[in-house]
Amino acid sequence: MDAERLPTTRLCYTAAHADFPDTEPLGGGKAVADYLIRHWRATAPFDLNVLSPRSTGANAHASLANLSEWEYARFCRTFERAVTTAILQQDPATTVVLSNDISEGPDFAALAQRGYKIVTIFHVDVVEYFTKFYLRGLVRPERLTQFTSFRWLPDVLQLVFQKQLDCVRHSQRLVVPSAPMRETILRCYPWCPAERVVVLPWGNVAEPVAAPATPTPFAESDFVILTLSRLSPEKGIERLLAALHLVPAPCRVVVAGAAAYMSGRRYERKLRRLADRRVEFWGHVTGARKAGLLHRADVFVSPSRHESYGLTIAEAEAAGCRILSHGHYGARGTVMDCGDPVALAAKLNEWIASGRTVKQASSPVPSSAATELAELLARVWRGHD
Repeated sequence: MDAERLPTTRLCYTAAHADFPDTEPLGGGKAVADYLIRHWRATAPFDLNVLSPRSTGANAHASLANLSEWEYARFCRTFERAVTTAILQQDPATTVVLSNDISEGPDFAALAQRGYKIVTIFHVDVVEYFTKFYLRGLVRPERLTQFTSFRWLPDVLQLVFQKQLDCVRHSQRLVVPSAPMRETILRCYPWCPAERVVVLPWGNVAEPVAAPATPTPFAESDFVILTLSRLSPEKGIERLLAALHLVPAPCRVVVAGAAAYMSGRRYERKLRRLADRRVEFWGHVTGARKAGLLHRADVFVSPSRHESYGLTIAEAEAAGCRILSHGHYGARGTVMDCGDPVALAAKLNEWIASGRTVKQASSPVPSSAATELAELLARVWRGHD
């Protein structure tokens, strides 16, 4: 059952990756935003006001995915000012703020000072991500979050440390997709009440698309290995390509995704150098083409070094793929160290030898997360949560 409608409540949903076309490889934040907006516009549990770069006039760029670190930081600040100004025009007594991200979110402190109730979705723990990929994991995130202020840092780092600190301080609820992510937040901010951090798995949030009758150019006998994500270093695709050099059996390997964000173009060039003749780069796939590929794939590999939830893994699971994951937060199926090419190759050789996957026709269960989140927002608005 959908959440009871609160006709006097306005939800200001700040979503920096919303209202972009599906051709933009903006990742899970966009997928979740699109899903929530689609569901809430259909069910109308509240008066929904989507604050996106397009609706606020904050997007001066044709593609966010191609921005450098410094350019993206400037965009975050521009969007922060635009959405904060828009929210401040609303009555805090009848308004709940939902932020789809942290660095791209509003000015949490300014809104809290004016009495707005805020709920924030963590798609990525920004501090953990920064320590893992920019500091090479040499420092644990909880060692860097013990200060009471980070305003002495350069602005690009304030968007990591100060912005997340403000978010945790001033949000009534933090919505995270997995229990391990919740545990990391509570380690980093031990003063944060545990009940403030709510685990809400997203499930399969993709808009249902029927696979076409002849979806992909594969022979019936082809064994198809698929990995599907944006092309950026944290996705670890080079680990799959390294393992393939130890896989002599014939197979076809599809890398579906486009270069995105800071180091994407350089990373794509690296992958193309590592790939052998069995590897096909399909670019960013959507709609029926994506659905057909998922339904045809025999194995889905997620070699990512970091996944907060793994929406594409949920899609592969719904399509009946055998799944091989690195041990990230979103791991499903067979979990192993994908950084070990010998072990990864051994598992792929085993599955290729066992033959094609026999898939059963199924109707994926739609996600209930939008309804659950609407109910959470209603409780926050009433002061009951």
